[in-house]
Amino acid sequence: MNAENHAQGSRPKVLLVDDELGTIELMAVVLDAQGLDTRLSTDVREATRMLATETFDAVVSDVVFDGNDRGGEVLAASRSLSPNTVRILMTGYPVIEGAVNAIKHGAIDYLQKPVDPIVLATTIRRAMNERLIQPEALQFQDLVNILSDMVAQTIERVDPYTAGHGERTRSYCRQIAQRFGLDVRTTERLELAAIAHDYGKIYLDDLSFLTKKGPLTAEEYRAVQRHPALGAKRLGNNSHMQDVCQYVAEHHERWDGTGYPKRLRGKQISEAGRILCVVEVFDSISTRRSYKNPWDLDKCIDFFESQSGRAFEPDILDVFLGLLEEYGAEWLAAPALDMRVAEERRRLDTSLMS
Repeated sequence: MNAENHAQGSRPKVLLVDDELGTIELMAVVLDAQGLDTRLSTDVREATRMLATETFDAVVSDVVFDGNDRGGEVLAASRSLSPNTVRILMTGYPVIEGAVNAIKHGAIDYLQKPVDPIVLATTIRRAMNERLIQPEALQFQDLVNILSDMVAQTIERVDPYTAGHGERTRSYCRQIAQRFGLDVRTTERLELAAIAHDYGKIYLDDLSFLTKKGPLTAEEYRAVQRHPALGAKRLGNNSHMQDVCQYVAEHHERWDGTGYPKRLRGKQISEAGRILCVVEVFDSISTRRSYKNPWDLDKCIDFFESQSGRAFEPDILDVFLGLLEEYGAEWLAAPALDMRVAEERRRLDTSLMS
């Protein structure tokens, strides 16, 4: 799937292979509802023939067929016939053994069975979009469109509480950057980073952290702290993305050095990164989560005023607080509107699986 096809909105084509027909029929219903065009096969030979005659954007195969480890044959055929196809292995084996087998057979990822169809769709979209952002010939607007879709189809599918978080963060960052006098090129890269700043969460080992009904344990919090670096690493090596990845990596750093992952302080953090730090926190505290209610405007203002020169740079915070005085009521209402749309979409996904 290339950038042109992406722009035209074509449906990516996915081959699902498993000897349990009911399993892949259920997956197909959900994947089709999420914009993927699925084909099904319960037989390794049939799947191999399909790969020889049709072009697929992704191939998802079980490991075991009738008691035999033959899933690798499907992935090997895909790798030979269509090297650019995304290959995902479903496995019931222990995690370590499953990872080794997946890599050995040329998979870009593996999922432990039973596989949640929504997580599968997220994994497929993630892998396809990551390949899309690599070519240097991509126009900047192509990257914006691809990253927007990447976030909407991955992190926001798994965690409905983040619905619209990337786009809202992008809008607020742009307004601060303009008033702060950031140049156009840096502002564009900041907007991209704002869209995708939480993308690394998709690579956490346990995605249940994202919707846990209660505060994270110390161990869970340490795991979640990996997401800025994971996102920066996974967003690729396209030259347009170099600054974007830096800002993504910085979005949980703090002016006083108390942030993560590198405990940067002051102007060790880029200007764009310092803006993203402020905005990301605002949208998080003003959004309802599984474990908390949104803060009201007065509480938000009090918090940020108390953090000037501590967590956040005073000059940037002054600009942000000025905007909050103007647009605070509108900004605080936005997350609930986005969440209602996401909840309706999730209800549809759930009804399709029932």
